Amino acid sequence: MNLTFGIVTINSYPKLNYEKQAIYDNAAKHFKHVLLIDPRKVSYQFIRGAKKPIIRYLGENLANLSALHIRGASNMSNSTSILAHSLDFCGCIINDPIYKFRTRSGSKLLATVGQYEDHTGSSSFIAFDLESTLKLIASIETQKLFPIIVKPIDGRQGNGIFLLKTTAEILTYTNQFFKERANADTPIFFQTYVAFVKEYRIFVIDKKIIGLVVKIKQKGQIVANAAKGATFIPIETPQQVIVEFILDNVSDGIYGVDVAIDTNGDIHLIEANMSPNWKAFQQATGIDVAAVIIQDTLRKIHAK
Repeated sequence: MNLTFGIVTINSYPKLNYEKQAIYDNAAKHFKHVLLIDPRKVSYQFIRGAKKPIIRYLGENLANLSALHIRGASNMSNSTSILAHSLDFCGCIINDPIYKFRTRSGSKLLATVGQYEDHTGSSSFIAFDLESTLKLIASIETQKLFPIIVKPIDGRQGNGIFLLKTTAEILTYTNQFFKERANADTPIFFQTYVAFVKEYRIFVIDKKIIGLVVKIKQKGQIVANAAKGATFIPIETPQQVIVEFILDNVSDGIYGVDVAIDTNGDIHLIEANMSPNWKAFQQATGIDVAAVIIQDTLRKIHAK
């Protein structure tokens, strides 16, 4: 078997510390290839409908990596976490339990991996450095995926989202992005632009839908966020397909879920926000969200 073993590190052989050197030497006895992987130089293509993501590192696709050893990567939490979770989905053996690898708070990175696994998200592209991003852009060109949406990886109520229609626009944005974030563990995040027929915000508490609105974006805006002037129109009886989609893709807890339907009738999970704002939702629906949350809390107390 052509087994391959990866070691997460920012150092090159033979400048590894004692522990990583020991892992490297022992792995070399049993694996055909041992790769030293700097997670900040890995890029990702999560193409909706594809069986596996493309996980590119120095010209190689890591999607078939046999095992990955992670040690001492706390200063690279974003790049290390998405690498671990993406490879775990591909069947790679990770040396520690996958739950140990978390991104910084508010990050869309692991949500993107989850949506890819569930076939619910739009096609997404992620890279942590300029060189890898330029190769991603070349792939986007080859696949004729323009226009492209670029987003920050943390929630900002619709701020920082841009529609890039040409190669020149995406290159200008990319160069400025990395100029401002040299050596940072913050990736650039692209998604394919999808023409949605309808967009919804659904408020869910412990897998129970308490209300749903149609979101109508303000003219000239890319996103249908309340902070960007979107109008919320309440719906009394949601479509069953939307109900089933929500219940299949959220767990217990409080969520503000944004979903959309494209021109083919496919449903996209845009976001499942675990700390949702509800002022605009409450004004549109008349639902006292705080009261519902407290009542649900009291129910749990009494049940216990």
